[in-house]
Amino acid sequence: MGTRRFPLDITVSIDGGLAVYPGDAAPRVHRVSSIAEGAALTASSLELGCHVGTHVDAPSHFLRDGAALDQLPLAHFHGPAQVIDMDGRDAITAKDVQSLSVPAGAHILLKTKNSRFLKQGTFRDDYCCVTPEAAEILLGLAPLSIGIDYYSLDPPDGDSFPAHMAVARRGLPVFVCLDLADVEPGEYRFSAFPLKIPGLEGSPVRAVLFAGEIVEAGKV
Repeated sequence: MGTRRFPLDITVSIDGGLAVYPGDAAPRVHRVSSIAEGAALTASSLELGCHVGTHVDAPSHFLRDGAALDQLPLAHFHGPAQVIDMDGRDAITAKDVQSLSVPAGAHILLKTKNSRFLKQGTFRDDYCCVTPEAAEILLGLAPLSIGIDYYSLDPPDGDSFPAHMAVARRGLPVFVCLDLADVEPGEYRFSAFPLKIPGLEGSPVRAVLFAGEIVEAGKV
């Protein structure tokens, strides 16, 4: 990691150039009042889907009886993380992950070719996904969450979402659209908290990575 400065922001900007998943509305910021226009203060409102940009999916996004975000322990949004280089693949298979060595209780963040797609402004359906078999192997490592650098673990054709369903059945969240383009593989501390809205199945997050040696509360 050399002289890199921490924390690393791995969140995509929510602006007019952000690609959204097919069927989702583009985010909009409405300026309600402006000091520059003579108002006493500047105020804005935000029109934003729960699954736009860098966000977290709760089990309830895929399972009727799955936990919502506010029902998950906060440990699922913070803690040790392993960024794993999976570039050069169209899909992450069981063979790719069967020999991984990741400590239990870590966030597993998958860096793929997708990080190059995040800022292109239009949705790409040739993103790297995760096979159900690979997802099961990753879940066998007892992670706090699984993250990837595009909108879905599953391919765009079909509506069964087998990899996402496997994670949801374990009661774990999935972080998507993580900007890992400039992140070196290795150990970090990860933090990405959702909004505290009861019953929500997904929420935008501000995702950041801290240096791996930072392990004690208050030392970040």
